[in-house]
Amino acid sequence: RVIFINTLGDVSSIDINNGNLLWQTPTQSSEIYESSFSLQNSDLIAAKKNIFFSNNKNQFFALDERTGDIKWKQTINSNLRPTYTQGLIFTISLEGYLVVIDARNGNIVRMTNIFDKIKNYEKKGFLADKKNIKPVGFIVSKDKIYTSLNNGKIIIVDILTGKSLEVVKIDSEKISRPYIFNNEMFVIRDNAILKLN
Repeated sequence: RVIFINTLGDVSSIDINNGNLLWQTPTQSSEIYESSFSLQNSDLIAAKKNIFFSNNKNQFFALDERTGDIKWKQTINSNLRPTYTQGLIFTISLEGYLVVIDARNGNIVRMTNIFDKIKNYEKKGFLADKKNIKPVGFIVSKDKIYTSLNNGKIIIVDILTGKSLEVVKIDSEKISRPYIFNNEMFVIRDNAILKLN
């Protein structure tokens, strides 16, 4: 099967051998069709026969991988790819909150502000409000979460407490979500790949 989501928020499952549609689940009502152009979905992830994803319309979904039925829905504003590990789902909201969710029932286990160490800063002579800072992506390691921001910084978060440990400047421009290759971490910026120590 191939499972994908379209720009309208419809999740579809297709038989890879013959191209037949197995199921399709709409996640947005037809009443908000006009606003579908501003809909931004996260990547889909599959774990324990479920599909998990979220969007920038305050919706986080768990679908049954076999039938497409919605198992649960939670109010979280994020279009970042979530991470599943040991029965928990990690995501970061567009407002800078680390959210840990019980994958079985959608209950929020913990929600912490990881932007607490970010202060308003001056950029090109103007005071830049931290409300303009957005998470770009994150990666979960054994004991830390690394979150890249649209201002070229990475926030390192303790996975046990959910508290931000430090903010590291990588670049002065937007960087990608962190990637791991051969036990080393990399981020991508315009015209360059940066290896992080």
